[in-house]
Amino acid sequence: MRFLSIVRTTKNTFLRFDRVNTDAPLMKKIILILTVLLLIAFSTFATLYYFAPKPPMATLEKCHRDIGAAHDAEAQKYAADLLAEAEVFYEEAKKAFQEQNQKIYFLRDYSGVLNLVSKATAKAEDAIKKTADAKANLKVDIKKKLDSVNHKIEHFQTYYAHLPLNARARKDFTNAKLKYLESQQAFERKAYLVVGNNLDEANRLISKSVKAAHQHLSDYFDDLPKWKRWYNETVEWTIKNKSTAIIVDKFAHKTYVYKNGKVLKEYTAEMGPNWIGTKLYRGDKATPEGKYHVTKKKSGSNTIYYKAFLINYPNDDDKARYKSNVQSGKIPARGIGNLIEVHGGGGKGVNWTDGCVALTNEDMDKIWGLVSVGTPVTIVGSMRSLQEINGQ
Repeated sequence: MRFLSIVRTTKNTFLRFDRVNTDAPLMKKIILILTVLLLIAFSTFATLYYFAPKPPMATLEKCHRDIGAAHDAEAQKYAADLLAEAEVFYEEAKKAFQEQNQKIYFLRDYSGVLNLVSKATAKAEDAIKKTADAKANLKVDIKKKLDSVNHKIEHFQTYYAHLPLNARARKDFTNAKLKYLESQQAFERKAYLVVGNNLDEANRLISKSVKAAHQHLSDYFDDLPKWKRWYNETVEWTIKNKSTAIIVDKFAHKTYVYKNGKVLKEYTAEMGPNWIGTKLYRGDKATPEGKYHVTKKKSGSNTIYYKAFLINYPNDDDKARYKSNVQSGKIPARGIGNLIEVHGGGGKGVNWTDGCVALTNEDMDKIWGLVSVGTPVTIVGSMRSLQEINGQ
């Protein structure tokens, strides 16, 4: 029995072995088929991956840089509408990009993203161009305005800055100059929009100052006919009497010595700080205007100003004007003042006297022997018209 069992077992083993040997070609075929299918699948996926649209990261980054460049160019100030459109398209492009990335890679389509990016880039470039054009045009306009304001400031400095103007006109001029300098600095930084308000204010203030100064001078020069008459009468006196006379031109800051109708000497003169206009009352720091004469020659301990010629201020015209102005309330009743001289101590380069005419000590030495008691001293506002002074 044991023998029969061994035989039976051996027979079944051989039968199984024979069956395996019989199925081997089929297994090989199956393995081959599976391998081919795997290769096809891999190739298919590889092909799909290779030809699948690539995420346009570089394009998005370039678009972002273009919008940044527009901001750097200040497009938000000069082309805000175009820049806003560019930013809207860019945000939509980023959103579309995220939506496509959530899909299977071979089902992604970035054409919509690229279209939005293209629009955003175009808008950003247009914003940069519009900004550049606006700045170029603005630069030209501002340069013209700067030149115009600078011309007004230089005109004021040349013709009016040395004048005793009222505090308002002088303050307006100072503020105008500060605003102009701020505008010029902003222009050099290419901050053109910052220039605008400051420059407009500078132009308003300097125009106001020039107008006030010009009006002040125009009113002052209303007395030109009277000054010319005094001048001519004095020159004629020197011819008639074959003698000398002193004529002071306040506006020119000159003291002339005339003899026989001709200029013999010419000196620089300094006067009171409020020299525009005649002297009205005591302490007004104004130098009088009128026809006077020397009443006394002073030197040594008789004067603190080296040498001096005392004149007969106030004359009858000065007294009548003072009385009328006090009665009408135009001036305070402080007294008319006196002791007006042509004296030494000058050469300071400013108008500093209490109303006198100051020459340098050297010039007083030169004029001393030409002047005597009774010598006419005529003081005029100007011997030339305002138009002549301004070269018009």
